[in-house]
Amino acid sequence: MPPITVIFVVSGLAVWLNGLAFLGIGAKPAEDGPNPLTTVGWVTLLAGVVDLLQAAVIIATAPPATGVPLAGIVTFYGTFFTTLGVTLVRGLDLRPVGNLAVAVAVVPLLWWKFFAGSWMLHSILVVWLVAFLAVAATTYGKLPGKVLGGILTVTSLYTFLTPAALLALGKSIP
Repeated sequence: MPPITVIFVVSGLAVWLNGLAFLGIGAKPAEDGPNPLTTVGWVTLLAGVVDLLQAAVIIATAPPATGVPLAGIVTFYGTFFTTLGVTLVRGLDLRPVGNLAVAVAVVPLLWWKFFAGSWMLHSILVVWLVAFLAVAATTYGKLPGKVLGGILTVTSLYTFLTPAALLALGKSIP
């Protein structure tokens, strides 16, 4: 499986856990118990680090014409997940993560031409635009957390885990 499959899997699982947390599923600490959001943060941080490492692998192994742009977009998400993970683990203010989410929502649209010929990858860019803008809106109290949770769980399944499954089955992303 190509490095992008690893990126899809770890990112998808991190987004899934964040989505469930915003939906309130398993997100409330037990009385005098650990905070489940810390666990979500560690998984998210791990996903970010894996994404950044995989971006380095892509740069080192893929031809520059594809490797550099692909590693570039992976770096956007790796940086976001690393930042979100640290924020959740440390219990920090999420508003700067919301600010970062705006750039991560909009700038990857510049990769539209890079993904020419793939309706699914184009639709993924649009879903990510919505998801990351929803993150920003939620961190500033403009969108309810449960709505973001729903968006994130769908985003996880469609934009990360479905492409990973396709690649794992030896199929290409349409």
